[in-house]
Amino acid sequence: MEITLKDLLAEIRNLSYLFYGYSAIWIILLGYLFMLTRREKSLRDEIAELKQLIESEKSVNSQQ
Repeated sequence: MEITLKDLLAEIRNLSYLFYGYSAIWIILLGYLFMLTRREKSLRDEIAELKQLIESEKSVNSQQ
């Protein structure tokens, strides 16, 4: 079986599409993970703030 230049170029083009597809998937995945990390940090900060609020309410109620 003889491989022509046209066949070789078609294979290279297919590999480049594969590379671009995997690159796009990785970029989307990393962006999603970054977004989840930011959201988790925001929720942790909010939980800490709520805990402080509860503690301050308890101390105010115990002083009365």
